[in-house]
Amino acid sequence: GGLLAKKEKRLVLSRGSSKVLYSLPQDDILLAEFRPELGVDGKKVFKIKDRPRIAAELQAFIFAYLETYQIPTHFFSQNGSELLIKRLNVIPVEVTVRNLASQSFGKRFKHFKPKQQLDFPVFEYLLKDETGEHLVNDTHLYALQLLTPDEFRTVNRLASKIDAVMKSFLERRGFTLIDITMKFGKYKGVIMLGDEISPENITAIDNSTGEEISVVSARDSREATKHYQLLYNRILPSAKRKA
Repeated sequence: GGLLAKKEKRLVLSRGSSKVLYSLPQDDILLAEFRPELGVDGKKVFKIKDRPRIAAELQAFIFAYLETYQIPTHFFSQNGSELLIKRLNVIPVEVTVRNLASQSFGKRFKHFKPKQQLDFPVFEYLLKDETGEHLVNDTHLYALQLLTPDEFRTVNRLASKIDAVMKSFLERRGFTLIDITMKFGKYKGVIMLGDEISPENITAIDNSTGEEISVVSARDSREATKHYQLLYNRILPSAKRKA
């Protein structure tokens, strides 16, 4: 708690579309503060009711849950709308594991209908750099010296395990996981899950209604808040909720 209280010792490291990162006196720890609004694709901005608090609570809970499955994460501790996280050397690639075809995936590959079960999970790698976003494969990452073949296997193994754990976790809460997007980084030589696992980077089906739940694909702030709240209420045990 002491680290979180000393606001005068924070230095803004970066302002993202969903959170502000601060550096702290400890070199290997950062503070993440969640913003009330969520920027999507550089185009839309959603104002989500109580987002700073519920985003922090959800992520703290999910990271701690994943660590019980021996999945290393950057999570350190949570206080209110803030998280302390390990300072990773971030790998600038988003890894998406697709179990079913989302609407956007169905548009790219006409072979698949929305919500169709894929015979084999699809892994996609999106490289983000100053020139834009590029779908890449493992050989691009080796050529760019972003990952070695061994590190790529580690990232894939972790992504596959996180997908499996979250799939069964959400199934027990009345959702079918369509896809999940993850980011990884290195901390003291160990590859671990970074960024976040939250309503912002999963797409799921609400099994009670058949509705596709996707905060980032929502039509407006009202729908984004509804999807966020639905996931929050079902994911977080009531004893851990502050609402």
